[in-house]
Amino acid sequence: MFDQLDHSASSIKETTLRASVSCEGIGLHTGRVVKMRLAPAPAGTGIVFRRIDLLTCDSLSAQPASLVQISIKAHPDAVRETQLGTTLANAHGISISTTEHLMAAFAGIGLDNVFVEVEGPEIPIMDGSSEPFLRLIDEAGLRQLSTPRRALRIIERVAVEDGDRWAMIVPNKSPTDNSCEIDILVDYADPAIGRQRARFLSDPATFRDDVAAARTFCNLKDVEAMRARGLALGGSYDNAIVVNEGKVENEGGLRFDEEFVYHKALDLIGDLYLLGCPLIGRISAYKPGHDLNTQLARAIARNPQAFAIVSLPEPAGESMLAEA
Repeated sequence: MFDQLDHSASSIKETTLRASVSCEGIGLHTGRVVKMRLAPAPAGTGIVFRRIDLLTCDSLSAQPASLVQISIKAHPDAVRETQLGTTLANAHGISISTTEHLMAAFAGIGLDNVFVEVEGPEIPIMDGSSEPFLRLIDEAGLRQLSTPRRALRIIERVAVEDGDRWAMIVPNKSPTDNSCEIDILVDYADPAIGRQRARFLSDPATFRDDVAAARTFCNLKDVEAMRARGLALGGSYDNAIVVNEGKVENEGGLRFDEEFVYHKALDLIGDLYLLGCPLIGRISAYKPGHDLNTQLARAIARNPQAFAIVSLPEPAGESMLAEA
């Protein structure tokens, strides 16, 4: 997405997977079993989804689809729908839905390059969080590449809003601060959720320990309306928190306090990773959702004066991963 940097020997490098790894699960909206395979990709590839179910059955023509036709590169301009999840599509009209939890896992663990091969129109929902995807990535392992990893250092405020809802990113106070802070506030009418705030520095340890396990959620009264529109056909108590009139309906309750707002943070992390690299700055949002998240990603991408492309120095005395 952005121009390459100078190759600094002391910088953190891009990563990919050591090996391919597969899983299967229910599609949240179709209710059908979806098989997915994560495969290593070269430096500079980014996150590329492949609808391999269409390789031998191209609905647009009588000929089998090519890899180019069924490939969808993660990018803010690829967003086609943000209702109940983030759907990406390519110029051929091929789409992939419910990408956000997998994208959050890639962002959270620092995976830069991967082919996501999917036998279906959406990513499997698994348990409604990013935790199963982290386990999948752990199983495959990470491999360091030779190309320096890029980051976007925010140097000017970027903001989007919709009514009383908003999201923004501003520069860190110190030009040598390479962190990314996330500060989110949600406010729901149902007292089971209510008003919650999450504020933390976004790094792999924090994502793994505090964010990844937070599940998606919905209100019981909205379930029937969604299903009448052909949505959430695969939704269940196994892959979502369901609230109803001040109570959590799931037998096991919440996994931890403020799971709701931390899931909103998870979604934000995944949607902003459409930019293709980590952000350096302070992100804040009030009542965020996939629409605002992806609007913010687009606003950043379309305002090059608002960021500088930098490489991150390797911590002294450390090597992030063994180089291939």
